[in-house]
Amino acid sequence: MRKAHLHLLLAAALLAPASARAVEFNFGGKIQSDVRFRVQEKSVGGYWNELKLPVGVERNQNLLRAKLNAIAGPFTGVAEIDFVWHGYLAAPEGIASLSRYDQMSPYYLKVHGLYLEGKDLLPGLDLRIGQQLVLWGKGDQFNPTNTINANDIEDPLLFGEQQANLMARVDYTFRESFSLSGVLVPLFKPAILPRSGSLALAALDRLPFTSDPLRWRIHAEQGFVGGGMGYPTVVANAIPVLPEQSLKNMQFAFRLAGTVKEQDLALSYYNGRVDTPVPYLNYTRMRKERICNPADSGQCVNGMLETDTYLTYPRVQVLGFNAAGEIPLGKLPPLGYRFELGVFFPQEATIGLLNERLDFGLVQEAGEYDYTPGTPGRPRPTTVRSTPFAKWTLGLDYTIGKHVYLNVQWVHGMVDEFGAGDFFSEGWAVRQGGVTTSTVQTLSCVGLKDGRKCAREMLHPRLGDYLVLGVDLKFREERILLRVFTIWDLSGYTEERYDEAVGTRVRTHHSLFSSEGFSAVIFPELVYNFKNGFELGGGALLELGKDYTRFGDPATGGSLIWTRARYSF
Repeated sequence: MRKAHLHLLLAAALLAPASARAVEFNFGGKIQSDVRFRVQEKSVGGYWNELKLPVGVERNQNLLRAKLNAIAGPFTGVAEIDFVWHGYLAAPEGIASLSRYDQMSPYYLKVHGLYLEGKDLLPGLDLRIGQQLVLWGKGDQFNPTNTINANDIEDPLLFGEQQANLMARVDYTFRESFSLSGVLVPLFKPAILPRSGSLALAALDRLPFTSDPLRWRIHAEQGFVGGGMGYPTVVANAIPVLPEQSLKNMQFAFRLAGTVKEQDLALSYYNGRVDTPVPYLNYTRMRKERICNPADSGQCVNGMLETDTYLTYPRVQVLGFNAAGEIPLGKLPPLGYRFELGVFFPQEATIGLLNERLDFGLVQEAGEYDYTPGTPGRPRPTTVRSTPFAKWTLGLDYTIGKHVYLNVQWVHGMVDEFGAGDFFSEGWAVRQGGVTTSTVQTLSCVGLKDGRKCAREMLHPRLGDYLVLGVDLKFREERILLRVFTIWDLSGYTEERYDEAVGTRVRTHHSLFSSEGFSAVIFPELVYNFKNGFELGGGALLELGKDYTRFGDPATGGSLIWTRARYSF
C-alpha cells in the first residue's frame, strides 16, 4: 500500500506542469546568544509593596532565526520565525516548578513573517496576505507613521522593533515610480511592554488626569490617607481590555508614495487604535493588615487601599507624511535627510473611580468618586484629550569615506508618548507627585476638597523633544565596528508647588543641564566581524537621570552591560 501511494505521488509530480514544479527555495538565518548584566539597582514603592530590579544577570537569551522563501513564478511564500530560549529567569514558585521545562527553561516562538505574496496578478498589482510587517516610515528607528503594526519594546536593545500581524496588503504601481497601497488588519494587537514595565504600576503618584485641580486634590487625599491614616494606595491588578473582534474594530490604512526629482515622498492615513494602554476604570477596596518595615519594626502601616486598574486602547486616526533623499554638497559626499511626520486625531479617553465602603476612621461610602463637588452629573475626568497633536522625526546622516558615519535626529514624541502637550498646546505628564505639607495642613486640603496648597508635582510635556546623536567608526577592512549613540531629553522637567510667600502656585523649570532635569541614554557598542558570518560584540546601555525622568525611570530597567555572539548563514 505504501509503495502504491509513492508511485501515485511520483506520477502526479511527473504529470504536473513544469511551471508548477519550478519552485526555488532560499534559506537563511542566524544563531545568537546574549548575556546581559544589570549594573544599577532600581526599585519602586514603599516597604509594603516594593518592586525591585536587583544588580546581577538581567537575561541569558539564545535565539535561532530561520527564514525560508519559496518562489514559484509570480508567487512567493515567506516564513521568518525566531525560536527564543531564555536561561533561568526567576526563582521557582514551588517544588512542582522544578519538573516543568516551560518554567525552568522558558522558550517561545516569535513570527516576523508568515505570508503569501503574488506579484503582477494584474498589471502593476501585487497582493500579500498573512503575518507581516508594513513599515512605511522613513525615519531611523523613530517612526511616528509606523502605526499599522504594534510596537515590540520588550527588549530595550531592539528599539523600534514591531510585531507582525495578520493582514492583507494590496499595492498598485503606476507611472513606474508611484504606488498606491491599502492594508486591512482584522485583529488588533497591543504593544509588547518591557519586563520592567510592571514597576510603572507602583508609581501611583503619576496621576493620569488632565485636570490640574483634580490631580492636586487626589494627591492631598492619598498623602493624608497613606501617611496620616496608614493606608497607602497600591495597584493590586492591572487588567488590559482588548477591543471586541468585530468588523467595526478592523484597522485599515492607505498610502500614496512616489519619487519626485530623486526624493522619496509619501502620504499615508491610518484608522485604528493606539497600541499602548491607558486606564479607564479604577476600583478600590480596603485591606486591613498591619505591615511593618523589615528594616524598622516600629514603622508600620495599618493596611492598604488595593486598586484594580482596567486599561483600554483608544481609537486614533493618523495622517502621515514621509520624505527622504539626499542634499548635494558639490564635490563632497551628499548629505542624507529623513523627515517623518504623524498628525494624530485621538479619541477622548476618560476614567471612572469606583470604591467599596472604606472605613479608616473616616468613612467613605461605596460608590463613585465625586470628581467635581457641587456639579450635577459628575462627569468623569479626561485622561486623553481629543485635541490633535503631532509627532515627528527630522534626521540628517553623513558618510565620510568608508570608515565614518554620522547621524543626528530631532525626535518630537517617543513611541509611548500619547496626547496633546508640547509647545503648541500645553499638556503635562506627571512624573512625580505628592504633598509638601504637614498631616494637619493636608487634612485641611482634604476637608476643603482643594489640594492647591498641598500638592507638589514634577511635570514633563506629554510629547517630549529629544536629540539623538550617533557615530559609526569602522576599522581594519571594516571588521571592527565602534558605534556610540546617545539620546538627550531636551524638554527638561518643571516642578510645581504652592508658594506661601506669593500666595499662589509657582513653577520652576529644570533644564537638561541641571541635576534635576538631566536625562539621557548612552549606548556604546563594539563588534568584531570575522567575515565568515561570525561576530562577537559587547556594549552598554546607560540610562541616566533621576527616578522621575524619562530615562532614569526604574520602569526602563536601569543600566545594562551586555555581550553577544552571532553566526549568520
